[in-house]
Amino acid sequence: MTVRVPGPVSVPPRLLTLSAPTPDLLERATDDLADRLDAMGGAGFARLPAVPAPPVTPGAVRRAVLADSAERAARWLRRRDVRRVFTGGPEDGASRVFLFSGVGDQYPGLGAGLYRCLPVFREELDRCFRMLADEHGLDLRPVLFPPEVPEGSRGTPGPGPAEVFDRRPEPQGIHRTVVAQPLLFALQYALARALTGLGAGPSALAGYSVGEYTAACVAGVFPLGHALRLVTERAGLVDELPPGAMLAVAAGPEALDGPLGPAPGRALSLAALNGPQQTVLSGSVEAVEEAAALLTEAGVPCRRLATAHAYHSAMTRALTGPLEELLATVPLAAPAVPLLSNVTGTWLRDEEATSPAHWARQLSRTIRFSDELAEIWRLPDPLLIEFGPGQALARLALGHPDRPADAVASVVQTLPGRLETRTEREVLLAAAGRLWAAGAAVDWAALAGEPADALTEELG
Repeated sequence: MTVRVPGPVSVPPRLLTLSAPTPDLLERATDDLADRLDAMGGAGFARLPAVPAPPVTPGAVRRAVLADSAERAARWLRRRDVRRVFTGGPEDGASRVFLFSGVGDQYPGLGAGLYRCLPVFREELDRCFRMLADEHGLDLRPVLFPPEVPEGSRGTPGPGPAEVFDRRPEPQGIHRTVVAQPLLFALQYALARALTGLGAGPSALAGYSVGEYTAACVAGVFPLGHALRLVTERAGLVDELPPGAMLAVAAGPEALDGPLGPAPGRALSLAALNGPQQTVLSGSVEAVEEAAALLTEAGVPCRRLATAHAYHSAMTRALTGPLEELLATVPLAAPAVPLLSNVTGTWLRDEEATSPAHWARQLSRTIRFSDELAEIWRLPDPLLIEFGPGQALARLALGHPDRPADAVASVVQTLPGRLETRTEREVLLAAAGRLWAAGAAVDWAALAGEPADALTEELG
């Protein structure tokens, strides 16, 4: 006879919060809560509210944990697991830095869970989709939310080998440049507006490649309608360029002269500096394939990126003039929130933000993201919030040499990556708990409702 030992009862995750006047009292309250959870069992845990409405007295220190069982919550609390137990306060002194990723990791169904459970996100995404459809003839809703991909699906097939390695003239569907860039902009913008509406607005912003356009719009440099037009027409210009490719290399640029030859003779551009040992090269497909073979032979790890164009390379310089003409029709303003620049790697000056020439050359210049990360880590108590699927920018930030030793809990994810098993609501609740623990005045009522069938109703 086989005896099955029941495991912990799994329920939709619960966000548990504690606060206390002093750190010592918070530690005592944490141990008391762990004891109560051990005695509670699965049935009692399932009766807890999914989202708390915690009263916090001025000067209190805070702690939060998200778990789907009493057993896990108790275990993580006792261990003070910094990956899952978020501690902070008493004041909202964190520098919340919004990070907007570039394209490449998006997948069908992304954002559908938030669309159901986060009204502000739904309203802002609908607004962007309407503007893109009415003014640019882009119907992106069925691309992002195809009926055959239910929310919560994490095994959704991504781009196939032909798309990843650019064996077709251009990637298909959601990975096509003319679709991917405005789609990701709309998704990021709506999520940034939603998080700000929950009580966690930005102290500073940064974006990676086209993500810098989202950051600039959120900062007030571009009005929304003009930003959507810029991103859409910029993507159309890029789509007309000859095919290109990009190569991520696990080495600094100074280490590439040996395998690839002197920089002046190299048929490649330095597209991005992501860290001391994180470089991206960009150029023609032939040049990138040759570089990949030479680097592999020399034992230098490298990886082709899922793109059909050579962004941030000499191949995109031909678009500088048309982009400047386009930007001259856009009202540009100084950022209302400090904004980092891909071009300079430091804080964007007002005269740069209002210069069409600056934004026009952003497409062909090296992304100095490593320098931007150095600036971010100099901020007081930085808390990095990534807008985009997964944690591509967070991983770069945590691997940066200027990262403080205790910065493991300094990054916040807002959307799951394609291969993750967590739902979008679970990721959202974890983000809310971490932001609340850092001192943000989270609007818990906006998170308390169960997901609605708004997406189903909208799609008919």
